[in-house]
Amino acid sequence: MSRSNAYTVISAQNDHDCTTVRAHPRNETYHIVDYADEDARERVADLPVGSVVRLELSRAGRRSNVW
Repeated sequence: MSRSNAYTVISAQNDHDCTTVRAHPRNETYHIVDYADEDARERVADLPVGSVVRLELSRAGRRSNVW
């Protein structure tokens, strides 16, 4: 399953490379824990809290909200 949508960054990338975003307009929260490549990880790391971005997310395993 994959989702492409607009998301608001609600928590900046932490020491474990996890970034938390909220989807528009559903207000669903997702924790981004893995990235397509190092460049994608770095681009997300540079996003300040409050940024609205378009992302494509894919579920990471069976965990409920980890993408």
